[in-house]
Amino acid sequence: MKDFFDSKVPICTNVSQVKELLNKYSDCNFCLYLAYKSEEDWDKSTSRVYMNKVSDKLIYLPINIEKEDYKSIEEVYVLSEATNQIVAINQTQPHKSNKVLREWFKDQDIPQNVDSLVKDQNGKLQLFDLNGPAFVGWFKDEVAGFNNKQIIVLGVGGVGEPIARKIILDNPEVMYLIDIVPKEELCKELSEYGKVDYYSSLNQLQLNKEEIIFINCAGKEGVDETGAIELLEEHDSKGNIFVDLRPHLNIDIVEKAKSLNWESYTGFGMNARTDYALLSKICEVSNIVPPSFDEFKKMVADAS
Repeated sequence: MKDFFDSKVPICTNVSQVKELLNKYSDCNFCLYLAYKSEEDWDKSTSRVYMNKVSDKLIYLPINIEKEDYKSIEEVYVLSEATNQIVAINQTQPHKSNKVLREWFKDQDIPQNVDSLVKDQNGKLQLFDLNGPAFVGWFKDEVAGFNNKQIIVLGVGGVGEPIARKIILDNPEVMYLIDIVPKEELCKELSEYGKVDYYSSLNQLQLNKEEIIFINCAGKEGVDETGAIELLEEHDSKGNIFVDLRPHLNIDIVEKAKSLNWESYTGFGMNARTDYALLSKICEVSNIVPPSFDEFKKMVADAS
């Protein structure tokens, strides 16, 4: 099966369409990708391209599900556990904290946002954390450490929350959680590990000039960049680092930050690690030999 090596995999909108593809490609394993995007955003989606170039026995299948369409989400979960071909589910906002998930794992202490589910040896879906370990691993290996730094996490939702949970364990001087949605409870929880403050907007911050790590986790869901650019302009120092986690090679605000002397990165490096962690787990379950990480990074770059 090489149908999707050179053409984009179709986007399903219901379980019936998923079943049709399962039957059509009965010799393949599937990872389902649950999201809610416009047609334009689906067209820009890179993972539906590179994840389908890994093996002719693996299909990474996007499913467009509206926010709070819990009936469809439950149908997907039920089908996934009933079908050996489906080995994993990757889910992005607005589905990371859906109530079907919380009911499904009601006997477990689970985080607020869950990005992936992978089958265990008994064919049952299990939680699989991607974003936190992938970001921290990439950042510490290729950029810097977090110890004694001022950390700003803008957008503490599907990606930002697990990242914040990992960073606080590395002893930053202070962590600022910035989100229009109240995060006092998360702030209180993380404060057990270090100094954490929550604000609803960036303009409430009082920062020192240097030793700032500013992480924009709100890009995928959309954010008013005015406040972010004002902060970048106010703290233009070579000692500061800016990361925008959108998985593209080039992002305007990252280029703006570079021009203001910030050491700046897109989310490309983390994105490759995140999907490679999921891919490695899928390949393990599916008895497929994954490409090397360097080969996979090239696939991601070519699709970006």
